[in-house]
Amino acid sequence: MTKLIYVQDDFLDSKLCKPFIDLYNKSDSFLETVTHSNPNDSLTINPEIPKFKFDSNYGAKYLGGDVDPVDLTYSKDELFSNVIMDVTRRCKTFDDNIKLQYVGVVKWPIGTFMKPHIDDNNVHEPDVFAAMLYLNDNFTGGSTLFEDIEIKPKPGKLIIFSNHEHLHYVSEVGGAERFVLSFWYSRPNSIDK
Repeated sequence: MTKLIYVQDDFLDSKLCKPFIDLYNKSDSFLETVTHSNPNDSLTINPEIPKFKFDSNYGAKYLGGDVDPVDLTYSKDELFSNVIMDVTRRCKTFDDNIKLQYVGVVKWPIGTFMKPHIDDNNVHEPDVFAAMLYLNDNFTGGSTLFEDIEIKPKPGKLIIFSNHEHLHYVSEVGGAERFVLSFWYSRPNSIDK
């Protein structure tokens, strides 16, 4: 399998992005939420971030604000299930031997970002791909960046990439919250231990 960065504009009609964002407005949400970030970290790039040689998963955490993913892995909602199946089908065109490990809506508050990193999977099962479906763009920053590519958010835009092979990061979110539907795919034999 070769390293992959795939981008598709208008994968999902932008009007269908709102129900995913609306999950955060439901006070009776049955969906699990978790937080993981360190608001004391700085976006400032410093000599500790290597240019070519880098530590795996360096910066692979949400920084600058509390990020609250809403786990949709076991959702029975028809819209959510159909979108999840469509993204999974697209990922399987690149590697048919994958299984969805996680999918969730991630809210990135103003000031949140990620430093450059690769996902070496020392905290979860080995990934084959990560995929993200942008749900809004009414904010500044929040781009997904690779070494030579910047992918700007647009509602309904899908990106799929080899997250354990590509150095990637997210620029600081400003002006409003950023919402994405995030997916991680692994090999079935890695998950079904």
